[in-house]
Formats: sequence, structure tokens, C-alpha cells
Amino acid sequence: MSKFHAALIAAFLLAPAVAYAAEDEKAPPKLSAADIKKNLEAATSDPAKVKAYCAMSKKMDEVGDDEKKAEAAGNEIDGYFKTLGEDFENAWDSGQDAADGSPEAKAMDEAIAGLDAKCK
Repeated sequence: MSKFHAALIAAFLLAPAVAYAAEDEKAPPKLSAADIKKNLEAATSDPAKVKAYCAMSKKMDEVGDDEKKAEAAGNEIDGYFKTLGEDFENAWDSGQDAADGSPEAKAMDEAIAGLDAKCK
């Protein structure tokens, strides 16, 4: 899955969360590149999390750029994030928000490549 598709899906799914976080003064901090990589890679050692990630990745690929499909798949993808855990989701969000080419974006790309390799 390309970073663009992931960002697009995340934008559709996280818009309500962003609005809520703006109201909540305790929004999670942006993570460093090392924390992003560590938190995403932690899922590779848990078979249930690998299964959830692979299913989520497949669903995001199916959705592609289709806004209606993204909205319809929102609850399903949220369920995968719940299985993957708060640390994973915070790392995902930080990686998605990172500027292209930044250490944080590179850390996310590396960690996701490792997860994607487990989905084959």
C-alpha cells in the first residue's frame, strides 16, 4: 500500500478523532522516528496483530481513493486499530503526519515494509 493511500484513508478515518483531539488537551504527543519504528515493529512479534494489520492493509488497498468506500470501511478499520493497540495507532498517526522524507516518515516506511512482508 502506498503512503499516499494510507494517508488518504487515515484522513477519512481520523477526521472525527482530530476534531475530538482538538477539544482534548491531552492529545498524544508526536512520536520520534525511533518510537514510531519501535511501536510499529512491535506488532510483528504478535500473530494476532500481524493478522489484524494484514487485514487492515488489504481493506485499505480495496478502498483505494474512493471516499464512499473509505467511509463504509471506517468501523472495520477502526476495529483493526483497536486490535493493534494504542501504541501502534499513535505511531501510525505520527508517521502519517510526518513530512515526506523526514526521519519519522522513513521510520514508518521501514516498519510498514516489515509488516507488509509478513502478509505474504
